[in-house]
Amino acid sequence: MKKYLICTYLLLFSTFYQAIAQTRKSDSLFYQPFETIHLKPIVIGANGRYYYGGQRLRSSYSLEIPFADLNDDQVNRYFKNSRTIRTLGSVVAALPTIYFLIAGRNSGISRQTFWTTYFASIGVSLASNLVANGQMRKAVNTYNLRLARPRVGLSVQETANNRLVVGLSMRVGVGR
Repeated sequence: MKKYLICTYLLLFSTFYQAIAQTRKSDSLFYQPFETIHLKPIVIGANGRYYYGGQRLRSSYSLEIPFADLNDDQVNRYFKNSRTIRTLGSVVAALPTIYFLIAGRNSGISRQTFWTTYFASIGVSLASNLVANGQMRKAVNTYNLRLARPRVGLSVQETANNRLVVGLSMRVGVGR
């Protein structure tokens, strides 16, 4: 009899505690909403480095996170183009070196051919990096323009007496 009574009390207590916990989450007195994190503008330094939120980024590939958060098709396209061009340039620049390593001295390749393809691969690498940096700058400039455009917001919230309050806002500017 005592075991059933203790089990019943524990069951009622846990049910009551769960019900209170559920109401506290939805009650506006106890619920504290998290702050939304706003995107920050990206600054291109004089040294060609990228800065986000005042901190220097180690790589231009680190910009993928704010670009993905903005979720703009044009910015994402510029970023993907930059990444693809840089990768293709690296692969094309490495192909002559790989060929000469595999072919070796036995294939009868002249020194002039070797140096011509060597400098051509360096030129392809530099040109692809310049084009990729141009695409990345376009992505950064478009990102910053998208942050600066005016945003309009609409808020509908229910008050304590079950009436709706409607609010309208417009925000212009970059950052917070």
